[in-house]
Amino acid sequence: MSLFRVLQGSSGRQYEVPIYQRTYSWQREQVERLWDDVLEAGAQGRPHFTGSVVYVTTSDDDMADVTQALLIDGQQRLTTTTLFLIALVRRLKVTGGFKVEKDGSTVNVSAESIRKNLLVNPDVSGRLHHKLVLTKSDRETLARLLDSLEDEHTPLPPKPSPRLLDTLAFFEAQLGKPGVDLAQVYAGLQRLQVVRIALKDGEDDPQLIFDSMNSTGLDLSEADRIRNYVLMRMGGKKQEKQQEKLYHEHWFQMERLFDGTEPGAFDRFIRDFLSLRSKTPIPARLGDVYVAFKRYVERDLEKDQQDIPFLVRELHRAAGYYAALLDPQKHEADAEVRRALLSLRGLELDVWYPLVLDAYSAWKAGDLYREEFVELLGTLESYLYRRWVCGVGTQGLNKFFPALPGQLRGQPYLQAFKDQLYGQRSYLRFPSDEDFRQQIMIRPMYTPRHLSRYTLGHLENHEDKEPINPGDYTIEHVMPQNKALATEWREMLGEHWAEVQERYLHTLGNLTLTGYNPEYSDRPFLEKRDLLKGKGKGFKSSHLLLNQELAELDEWNEGRIRERAERLADRALKVWPMVQPSEELREQLSQRVAPGVHALEDHLLGLPPALRVLVDDLRTELLDLHPKVQEVPTKKYIAFKVGTNFCDLVPQPELGSVKCWLNIPFADLDDPHGLARDVTEVGHHGNGDAEVVVRPETPLDAFLELAQQALNYQLNRSVSGSSSPSSLSSLAASLEQLAWVAREALETFESRLVEIDPSLTRTVTQSYMGYGRPVELVVLLRSGAALVEVQPRDPDILLPALFEGWEPRSKDRWAFPLRTAEDAERALPLVRAVHEQFQQGIAYREPQVRQLVQALRAAFTAQGVGVKSSKAADYFMLDERDLARLWINREGVYLALRHPYGELENPQGLGEAQVGQPLSGWEPGYFNGRFSHPDEVSALDPLLRQAVEAHRASVL
Repeated sequence: MSLFRVLQGSSGRQYEVPIYQRTYSWQREQVERLWDDVLEAGAQGRPHFTGSVVYVTTSDDDMADVTQALLIDGQQRLTTTTLFLIALVRRLKVTGGFKVEKDGSTVNVSAESIRKNLLVNPDVSGRLHHKLVLTKSDRETLARLLDSLEDEHTPLPPKPSPRLLDTLAFFEAQLGKPGVDLAQVYAGLQRLQVVRIALKDGEDDPQLIFDSMNSTGLDLSEADRIRNYVLMRMGGKKQEKQQEKLYHEHWFQMERLFDGTEPGAFDRFIRDFLSLRSKTPIPARLGDVYVAFKRYVERDLEKDQQDIPFLVRELHRAAGYYAALLDPQKHEADAEVRRALLSLRGLELDVWYPLVLDAYSAWKAGDLYREEFVELLGTLESYLYRRWVCGVGTQGLNKFFPALPGQLRGQPYLQAFKDQLYGQRSYLRFPSDEDFRQQIMIRPMYTPRHLSRYTLGHLENHEDKEPINPGDYTIEHVMPQNKALATEWREMLGEHWAEVQERYLHTLGNLTLTGYNPEYSDRPFLEKRDLLKGKGKGFKSSHLLLNQELAELDEWNEGRIRERAERLADRALKVWPMVQPSEELREQLSQRVAPGVHALEDHLLGLPPALRVLVDDLRTELLDLHPKVQEVPTKKYIAFKVGTNFCDLVPQPELGSVKCWLNIPFADLDDPHGLARDVTEVGHHGNGDAEVVVRPETPLDAFLELAQQALNYQLNRSVSGSSSPSSLSSLAASLEQLAWVAREALETFESRLVEIDPSLTRTVTQSYMGYGRPVELVVLLRSGAALVEVQPRDPDILLPALFEGWEPRSKDRWAFPLRTAEDAERALPLVRAVHEQFQQGIAYREPQVRQLVQALRAAFTAQGVGVKSSKAADYFMLDERDLARLWINREGVYLALRHPYGELENPQGLGEAQVGQPLSGWEPGYFNGRFSHPDEVSALDPLLRQAVEAHRASVL
């Protein structure tokens, strides 16, 4: 249908944009595209499709002069077209009209005919006069523009909509250019086509239509879609007043709280709000927030018998708290809390928002005293800053912080929070005083993230009743950055001055604050100390505590830098103190380290990335073998048990392998690949006598088949109470009880499997029948039928048609019931494809890991970096040098980037500095980290670019 027909209608028509819709938002690029489309359609005489128009008719009287409708979708293009027509009317008032041919006759087109037919309802006045009524601040501006076509002296409102005026000015400028054929422009406008979807109030669900037309989220922000969803659920005539009240009193006020904040702040608020309320995990990606919000409303909210008005009121309340976190200076009235929040924000991280939102709510609810809340913020700041200094980064915190409040409620909030932080280990640990003191003295502090100013400012202001504003000062390198040091500096630093400069230049001991950085420049130390003494510019005249000790020195060299770093490090222990646990937790932890009780990180810390990937894969797969499998670290190995151990493993970093012992008599082990050896008469750590050494090239499925046998052996022992495996009579009995049709289906299926590959024969376990060595598919007995279950190694590359009739399960597993022989035939195409992937040696990865790997490869390739893939890892090559390496396992990847961690501009604190033995040929301290979701690539991409640019600069 032509857009003109939508505007004209069979009688008068008025489209009103609901209050929950966003204001007019088309940018110049989109407006220019419409102009070009109109010119092309007019010149070529062909229709041009521009999208859809969806509306709900709200007037019930068929005899009414004007049909009223709420515009659900299409307001942006309808508004732009209206502005286009207003500009055309204004131009025609200057140039006069023109004639066009229509249905074999000549029709006069004038400014007045366009106005009456397409812009207003001429037979009515008042609020129904205009064909299009916008929302919020746009409404009055468009109304005045339309009225000005009848009365040119009509003034604009006091605060007109700039976006509407910009678009109108663009069209007026284009139409006024020499050579523009107005008749051709009009013909192009006539040929604009839309899909019109008319809904009836009370009969159709506009929300379903809206979702289907905006499912990609490309046109609307998540905030727009959430607002529309909430208020559409309050739609209809009966709830119209409540909808308007809810919008004006809560939603509009809530949106105003986010005016002037960084992009995506409202979406982040919704995500963090849901992470504290939802009973299901909330995705980290902001593009998934709308779907998560809908799921929360339709599952959790309705289950708890709460309604939309209640939710909006709760959101409004929480938004006020969140606004204080985003802009404490503007929204936080309490001076102590404001100072604490501003200090925390100085770290330039955002992972803490869900936790602090909950703590803020607890403070406002009276569950936390103000002093406790301020102390909590300080403890959190110490935790995050110490982790940055020690190179731990923010890995895992985006999941840890949203989950933490649930463990604090119902307890003394502050102490429970401290205990949680103190009790964390490995990548979530609270760095100790020893680690923190050592690292703050040696790590580069002068980074693009501005934490050098944050650090020096806090050291200066600690316990000072008249604190300075660090933003008023610049960072001064006492020993200059210029590699061409003056003679005085070389003599003062000594024979190895270049090494001293390289090692200590950006470290804490060599940095201070000053207001006279340009004056100091590269001057010798004594000149900096005494500079313009009478005017107070040298260190001797500085009122800053950081500079007072410099005023007493006569030299500046390696020894002095280290001495100052030690003094500042001691002060840092007071500024960012170690968290103190409760006495109860101290007692528990003292018992934890009793003989025989050990932590998992004792085995995993410091493993080379390739080995860590292998160990994590083994741990995940072993835990997946049975719901009752438990992982129990001991001093010598990591045990996997169901009552008793069935597999014990220990990483061997010096050999790059994992040694495993299977608790099953060696003679009972079916080992077609010859992986195991009998260590019955050999001393060893584990419980079992079948030893397997797993290396990166070892077929993991082959090992897991052996582990499954050991698990089944122990399960059977626990059932029978003897050392010999129990009979599998229960499974056999279940097979006999199948109806003959189901048994025939299974027999047909098994015969066809052997035709695919003779190795696909049945192996019976206690709970299922497996096929292949290693097992490629299993058959379970469910509801009187055999249920085939497969897990493709890489389902993304398989054709969708292969999955027809298969039911998706968790972890990329798919199931197909065999009720008839025909079912067996229908199941075979996917089974054959899965078998081929096994034969090709494709390793299984979680779906998000597959997407993450593809995104990382694309990110490197986009920067001109080559990718070499091997079975062990991906190597990203630039100028025949490996710039990065990527090790991939089932649940994530390890990325090593050949660039010093401390030199990266890394505002989100991703990854950590390498510790332990570096990769061969790599300098220590490079960036490395574990990642598990493709959304993390957007934050990683700037780091990759920095590494690439630094490498290219180094070879010039």
